Amino acid sequence: MSLVCRALGVPRSWFYYRRKLRRKTEGCRRPDVEQAIQQILLERPATYGYRRIHGMLARRAIQADPKTVWKIMRRRGWLSSARSRTLRPGRLHEGQVSVAEPNRRWASDITSIKAWNGEKGRLAVILDCADRSVLAWRWDKKMPSEELQEMVREAVFRRFGAERGKAKGLEFLSDNGPEYICKKLRAMLQGLGIVVCHTPRRSPESNGLAERFFGTFKRDYVYQGELESLEEVGRKLPRWLKDYNEVAPHSALEMKAPAQFYTDWLASKISKAPAQN
Repeated sequence: MSLVCRALGVPRSWFYYRRKLRRKTEGCRRPDVEQAIQQILLERPATYGYRRIHGMLARRAIQADPKTVWKIMRRRGWLSSARSRTLRPGRLHEGQVSVAEPNRRWASDITSIKAWNGEKGRLAVILDCADRSVLAWRWDKKMPSEELQEMVREAVFRRFGAERGKAKGLEFLSDNGPEYICKKLRAMLQGLGIVVCHTPRRSPESNGLAERFFGTFKRDYVYQGELESLEEVGRKLPRWLKDYNEVAPHSALEMKAPAQFYTDWLASKISKAPAQN
């Protein structure tokens, strides 16, 4: 054996070595985190990924690394399905729709929601491009321009109250749909001092925040519900939108809900304001 080992140029310990098979332990080192994740998944939509779950854990003062959350969800089969982005050929988009502070730019759009009985309704929303809050919304089978005008008035009152003059200089971004290019709507917006902005033709990415909102909203709420009729959709919409504004974490807002982000921004703005004598 010594001669063979010397001829091969290996030590004699190489001959005696036997690889030991180690079993991977399936036990969880953080049972408290696993139990909290399970409770969150029972309360929130099934489409939540590990980053949003990590954000919900932070709200409950449960300290855990995002990788730990991912490992637990992977081991228990709780990870949502993989999503891939499909890049469509066309116009190059290098602009930025989002803004740094609230009440600088709002975005509006309309989408269709189909109930199980085949009926279709239209949902219109106004979003703030900084805090992503749904400021106002309308739901009906048809969406005339008069409904959009009332929605704008509601959004302005919600953010500025009776001081409508503070809306001066605010940008209102929408596509070129017939509801948004209506002369009455444009005149009302200009009367409030709001700057009317329209996206280029065949360019939905130019209104990307509204498009992204509808995609997320349908994935997390609409497609998870039992929608027998349009009346059922109308009954659930207020609860869904309230949950989106006040509970659902947003990755662009440091996993805060839009309402919490706006409240924190107001508090920081007040603290930075110079003291009056």
